[in-house]
Amino acid sequence: YVGLNFANWQVSFGKQSLWWSPTQGGPLMFSDNADPVNMFRISRVSPFKLPWILGWLGPMRLEWFLGQLDGHQFVFQTDTGIVGQFGRPLDRQPFLQGQKISLKPTRNFEFSVSSTTVFAGGPGALTWHTFLRSYSLGNTLHGGDVGDPGDRRSGVDFSYRIPGMRNWLTFYGDAFTEDEFSPLGYPRKSAIRGGVYMPRIPGFPKLDLRLEGGSTVPPDFSGCNGCFYVNGHYPDGSYLNLGSLVGSWLGRAGQGEQVWSTYWLSSRNKIQFQFRHQKVDGDYLPQGGT
Repeated sequence: YVGLNFANWQVSFGKQSLWWSPTQGGPLMFSDNADPVNMFRISRVSPFKLPWILGWLGPMRLEWFLGQLDGHQFVFQTDTGIVGQFGRPLDRQPFLQGQKISLKPTRNFEFSVSSTTVFAGGPGALTWHTFLRSYSLGNTLHGGDVGDPGDRRSGVDFSYRIPGMRNWLTFYGDAFTEDEFSPLGYPRKSAIRGGVYMPRIPGFPKLDLRLEGGSTVPPDFSGCNGCFYVNGHYPDGSYLNLGSLVGSWLGRAGQGEQVWSTYWLSSRNKIQFQFRHQKVDGDYLPQGGT
């Protein structure tokens, strides 16, 4: 791993994990659930503001990366069929590119938009053409079609401190959707996770409470049966690095809740209670459950 800081920007290369969400239990778009990804990354170290009227967007941060996944054994293309064999990683692994813009228009509200694309791999080499095509707009072709830009995801996340109670109560969450412009425009086709954090409980100033819950089973999208984190171009799983999801532990068709409560004995010592519940959708995995 090597890194260089200059003029409030950081350029780094090597194995890195990202955490693209204010959630503590695990982001939907990019988390440390999988092994770190080999990547070239450019990120803004300190926030900046745009000039003139655009200053209302508040302090901003930018981040971009290009990485290569590992552990994939198969790739499907319509012109070649399935390429690969069991037990042997592809000689040419898929690539993953992503970017995130974070804004803070008010002292209480933070908001971010992000996107990632898995592309190339197997018979598909990384070229300027395949790289630029991964940024193309419009609906994605069927996975594996010639000209397919890749397996694309878009996400949002936010954090909001309640005015008048900003030191007592914070709401936050994140969401992502497959092959659509934004989960804000397609909430019924999106995976969603949310939470609430109380840094202190009335009457118990040393006790905090955090609640989170989410689902990758859209309530009003019957065509989605384990449709997240997958793509026909990558039969053994698209959004994986060395066999583990780059996204959330909720998985492809899961639901889960988490609770943390911490009693701070001092600034260094604490007692913490944790609880986590997870279940798999029975329509995706027969007899699935908790």
